[in-house]
Amino acid sequence: MFYKRQIGWVLGVLLSMVTSISAQSSDIVSYTVEAPKTVCIDKEFTVTTVFNIQPGWYVYAPIPINAAQGKIGTKVSFKVPVGIKKIGGLELPDKDRFFDTYSGKDVQMPQKFKVAKNTATGSYTITGHILYQTCNDIICYPPVREKVAIPIIIQ
Repeated sequence: MFYKRQIGWVLGVLLSMVTSISAQSSDIVSYTVEAPKTVCIDKEFTVTTVFNIQPGWYVYAPIPINAAQGKIGTKVSFKVPVGIKKIGGLELPDKDRFFDTYSGKDVQMPQKFKVAKNTATGSYTITGHILYQTCNDIICYPPVREKVAIPIIIQ
């Protein structure tokens, strides 16, 4: 009986630590997704993910050497509805430090899209998937994976 209580207590402490880590990580790195509310048929538009990272902290760039070393590279991807196409890949900013991280305010990652000619007007949703890991020179927090809905009106 004592053994079960001890395990329950340990699990409770670990769970509170994970919750605390997530809260701390979100206080260090924040992001916004900027997109036009309205777009036109047969026109291009851009959705930009902007990271703001507190001084002394960074996120990893999505480059092969980081992946080979087990570091979680920042990734922003999009799932688009029929009638909207991605143009090219996500534009990545210049890297910092040893050319493998991003830090500071206003770290922008734009992605271009185009609305097809035969797309019906109306409301659409692009789904964004965001992955990043917050680190400093001493500690890395667990990766953050989030999904965002980006409403677009095509006219």
